[in-house]
Amino acid sequence: IGKGSALGTTTSMSFDANGHVTKPLQPCFSATASIDNLALTTQITIPLSSERFDVGSNLASNTFTAPITGKYLFTYMLFFTNLDADHTGLDTHIKTSNFQYQQSFRPDHFFSADTNFSVSGSVLADMDLGDTCIFTTRVAGGANTSDIHADSHVSGVLIC
Repeated sequence: IGKGSALGTTTSMSFDANGHVTKPLQPCFSATASIDNLALTTQITIPLSSERFDVGSNLASNTFTAPITGKYLFTYMLFFTNLDADHTGLDTHIKTSNFQYQQSFRPDHFFSADTNFSVSGSVLADMDLGDTCIFTTRVAGGANTSDIHADSHVSGVLIC
């Protein structure tokens, strides 16, 4: 049984015989994230490319814009390559209009040689209509630049 819009032309929520619910218009996105040669000691917005999906077309220019007030779940999985063992800091951020959620590491404390390293994180963020979300990173210390491999991705979805 579907529940349609006022015009009855678009199904906004469906329930099957087993009670499974689908919301084909629920804002959500998933995109590939990658960059070569991360600048040292500079917080940069992570470039997003290949959208796997973007329901509602709310992701543009590396920025998600909330089409409705609600609670949004944002996630990332970043695969750093050529991570310098001398980096004194590696920070990843989910930055919304209301707050910055940060995760920090000290590669120089646990790596004895340059290496690859995966970082993942998530947050349930309160967003108002028109608020934005970007994903950023910062590396500090050391001499070599690191990369975020193209197997990395970010995503977001309206929960409630």
